[in-house]
Amino acid sequence: MEMTNETKQIKVSKEFVDIFKNFNVINKVEEMKTLSKKELYLLLTLCLDKHDDEQPTVVYNFQPFREQVMELFEIQDDKETLNPILQQLIDESGDKYIETDCIVDEMGNKLPEPMTKEEVRDAKINIINGDDSK
Repeated sequence: MEMTNETKQIKVSKEFVDIFKNFNVINKVEEMKTLSKKELYLLLTLCLDKHDDEQPTVVYNFQPFREQVMELFEIQDDKETLNPILQQLIDESGDKYIETDCIVDEMGNKLPEPMTKEEVRDAKINIINGDDSK
């Protein structure tokens, strides 16, 4: 994960982007465990902001990280954090919260929007049919 100063961008790995893109489609827990702590907190923050937390797959992907999610909620409630990783992310994103608009992929491109309900349905049908080309 790399921070660039010119326009306040936080670059994330291909793995991060893949997990984010498929967070509401399939179980991504094991892949999430392989991310650095910094990318994990950033991913959780982004997914809390962008994904529907009433969708079962989203809830499933959040469950093993309940403690980290609760830390993020405390920041959103204007509570101070002593967690150095969270403090660093707040500083890097240039806000008193962790700002997710500055997250970009390794090429500097903005991250895609989460899949719509219809796109999720199509992706799950492709998985069931053994076509994971999407």
